[in-house]
Formats: sequence, C-alpha cells, structure tokens
Amino acid sequence: RFEAPYRMVLERPSVWAPLLHIIRLGGSEQEGAAEAYSPLLECPCTPQRKIDPANGTIDGRRPEPPLECSPEFAATGNPSCSLSTYVGGWRCCEHNVFVVDTDKECSDAACSEKPADEVYMKFTFYYEDAAPGVRGIETSACCDVTGQMPEQGFENIEYDIPACAAGTPPAECLHVAESVQTVGYFGAHPKSPRSPHKASELVDLVFAAPHLHVAGISLSLQDAETNETLCEVHRSKDNAGGVAYGRGDAPGDERGYLVGLSTCRWSGADARRFRRDHPLRIRAVYDASSPHTGVMSLWIMS
Repeated sequence: RFEAPYRMVLERPSVWAPLLHIIRLGGSEQEGAAEAYSPLLECPCTPQRKIDPANGTIDGRRPEPPLECSPEFAATGNPSCSLSTYVGGWRCCEHNVFVVDTDKECSDAACSEKPADEVYMKFTFYYEDAAPGVRGIETSACCDVTGQMPEQGFENIEYDIPACAAGTPPAECLHVAESVQTVGYFGAHPKSPRSPHKASELVDLVFAAPHLHVAGISLSLQDAETNETLCEVHRSKDNAGGVAYGRGDAPGDERGYLVGLSTCRWSGADARRFRRDHPLRIRAVYDASSPHTGVMSLWIMS
C-alpha cells in the first residue's frame, strides 16, 4: 500500500503475471534434516540437472535471468556467480523441476508414484480511480547486494552463504554483504530503455520492501553519501524488528521459517527527494552457522 499522493497508476491493465515458487516440502528423505526448515526450500541442484558451464546452460537452456554478479561481488568467489560452481538456487528451481534426487527417491524420472497437489492462490488488489494530484510511481534502480554502481537494477539477485569456519563464536558467525547503486534509472539504461531520464532529475523515495531468505538477520538501506539509515529491518526475539520467524505450526507461523518482513513507506509530507544518480547502500547480514544456497538480499522500491 502506498501513502498519498503516490500511487501505481495503471491506464489499461490487461495481464497480471505473479512470480511464485511453490515447492512441496513433505515426503522427502531430506525433510528430517537438522535444520528447523526443509533444505528443499533452497532449491538444491540435483544430480539430474545437466549444468554445462562451457555452453552456459542448465538442462540445455540458458538461465533466465543470466548469472551476472557485479565484478566486486564476483571477486568474493561466491559460488552463485558462475555456472561452474553453481550448486543451488533459483536457476535450479524452474517449473516442473524436482529438487530431490529422483534416482534415490522416486521409481521413475517423473516421480509418478508420488501424490500430486493442486494449489490455488488468492490475490487481492486494492484500487481507486486516479484523482487530480495523484503522483505516479516507478521502480527504483536500487538495490541488489550482488550489483554495484554503475550498473542499475537487479544483477544476479541470488547468492550463497558459505558456512563459517568451525569453532567460530556464534556471535561472529555471520555473512555480511554490501553494495551501492543509484536510486533511479537514467541514461536509457538497458534495464529501463524506454526511460531516457537525466541523472540530474529529482525523484522521491516513497516505498521500500526488504527481501530476505531463511537465515537472514538484518537488511539496511542507507544514504551512501551521508550514511543516514533510511530503512532497516532485523531479527528479534519478539519479532518486532521487521524480520519475523515462525514459532509454531499454524499457517503463516511455521517454526524456523521466515514468515514476515516489514516495509517502509513515506507520504508526500516526508518522502526523501534525491537526484536519480544519488547512491544508496544496501547491507545484508545472514547467519552463517550452516551453508545456504539461493539466498537474496534486495530492496524492492518505488
């Protein structure tokens, strides 16, 4: 929900295209792993995936989006930045792809003996007729921790969390990643080719939604010039810090799973105004006591 007078103005909407990942977690030999959550959630690349680094393909197709970390992030050696080291995540979680070893857990490649679920999703859109004074919003060019200026928009989107060295004190067993990107698109950037804006144009920051995965501890958004924190969420025992983990068995409160993230919103009275080329910093902290694949650290902003 956006604060007045900001709205997503749609003149003639004709198609809604939600992006969903629905992964069946029950009934697998891996379900009883030590983690409080199912490791299948992190989309492991199974032996059945045909990963061909030379041709840049998985199962004969180029990953979409392509693997493309910023030079700075790639220099850290993160496995998700190259197909030659890619072991799990979004690109091994395409439609109709199994995230279990079907040679071990199924009678055939299609797991035909397993039950099939039919899943229904419900979406509720709140809308109003555009009125005089409404200000339309656009997608921000920031922030993906795998990207870096001068690139605009999301880059690799996902990355891996390697486990910290054995014997590391729990308070120090963390994986921290940062990057800096501009708040707005400009200069007919390839990811926004129909927006030939100038870098000097002014824009308002009106909405910021954090995106983390299981093991995420905190995510902050900062003005990279002044170091002022514009929005921040973190894990806390009472789930009041903006990163909520489940504690029970009820839907929406599943123990060990990340079940909620709080957003930051600004109105016309307090929205921050920047040049399109103003740099913002994203800082993500994950628990590295065990390895994780395909995690994300994003600010989805308008």
